[in-house]
Order: sequence, then structure tokens, then C-alpha cells
Amino acid sequence: MVELNQTTTERNEALYGSFWEDTPDFVRYNPGARHRRRILLGLLAGASYRSVLDVGCGDGTLLRCLRSARRDVDEWAGADLSAEQVERNRRRMPDIAFYRLDLAREALDRSFDVVLCSEVIEHIDEQGAAMRHLSSMVSPGGRLVVTCPTGTVYPTERHFGHVHHPTPEELTAHGRANGLQAVSVTNWGWPTYGTLKWATNVNAAWSLRTFANGAYSPAAKLVSLGLYLVTYLSKRNHARGCQLFGVFEKPL
Repeated sequence: MVELNQTTTERNEALYGSFWEDTPDFVRYNPGARHRRRILLGLLAGASYRSVLDVGCGDGTLLRCLRSARRDVDEWAGADLSAEQVERNRRRMPDIAFYRLDLAREALDRSFDVVLCSEVIEHIDEQGAAMRHLSSMVSPGGRLVVTCPTGTVYPTERHFGHVHHPTPEELTAHGRANGLQAVSVTNWGWPTYGTLKWATNVNAAWSLRTFANGAYSPAAKLVSLGLYLVTYLSKRNHARGCQLFGVFEKPL
């Protein structure tokens, strides 16, 4: 249960300890989540890497998608703030190493060719510290890929624990300050995905009740599919976008 006097970390751990079990269809059908997986797969296509860590892995959906696309990778690992979710993942996916990790305060004592951190840093007050810890887990010559919202923090996002959406300049500066070279920082989502986020928050309570609570009804799945197709019209990189994709490289 989330209490008002809890720290940001405590609130996030309380929320996401049960989130993935309580909302089994949210990540599978949510248009934004589906597009992030699609774009991430494209960003990593063609690159040579043998080990991958997903920080903030949740229920492991992104790891499973990547693993099915990249049979050449030797080692897969996931880390999450929720100890409960880490234990569930270990039982369900024993061939992947899972770790409990508070990214705002610590890093794993090892490094990987690719470190992913998708939709995590917007939940953290100390975003510079989070980027420092992420950088420390990237092998020399390896890459860090970060996704996060940018722009307005809507009520639905505050419900999910968002505290600050970095600008492209802030994300780039965090990478530079921690020894990472920006390969690309793109701002996706204008105009259709940004419009969807705005429309979702016209009645935030209804949207959360319908699309972020339990399993999806057939109608909700159909609506989600339609919105996913419509949001394909979003431009890859536009100043008015609402979703950042940052690719950083650690020098040898």
C-alpha cells in the first residue's frame, strides 16, 4: 500500500511490487509500450553484443522480446527495484539472471555490452545519480539505451510514480557527465502519440480504470490495437515529441 509519507523509492517499490500481476495486459497491449519495444529492437538491430542487462525489467516482457530476436546473445540479465517481482521472474525465467537493484543508490558490480533502461529514470528524483550507476554497468565500447517520457507529466503518469520528465538536453548532459558519448537522442511521438497522451488525461480516472486495472476486455484490446496503428504516424524525431530514445556509448 502506498502511503503519503513514503520516499519516492518506497512508493515505487510498493506500486511496482504488484503492478505487473495486477495489470497483465497493460504492457502487452498499451500502444506506447508496444512502440517502445518496436523502436528499441530497431535501435539494437545489426549491433554486435554478447551480454544484455535490462534495468527496471518489470515482468521481463522486453527481455523476452529481445531474446526471441537475438539468438546470438550469450547472456541475459534483468534488474528491478521490486524484490517481489525479481523472485517471480527467477521462478518463471530461470535461464535469465535477475537482481534486485535500487538504481538511484547503487549499481551491480559487473558490466554488460548493452544496458537498457526503459521507462525508469522518470520515476527517480536523483536522475544524475541513476545515469552514473547505469554508466558504471556498461562495458568499455558498450552501449546504454535509455527511454523516458519528456514534456508534460500528466495525471496518469503521476499515478504511476513519474516525478520528472527530462528534456533531450538534460538526458544528453547526464550521459556526458558520466563519461558517455551520445550516439543519438531522438524525440518520438509528434503528433499522434502526444495527442493520445493528452486525450487519455481528459478523464484520467476513467483511463486508469479501463486500461490500467486488471485484464483487458476484448473491446479494450481492439481499441488499443487501433491506437497502436494510428500512432505509427508519429514522427521519428520532432521537437514537440513526448518520448525520448537515447543511445550512448562508453569509450574504450
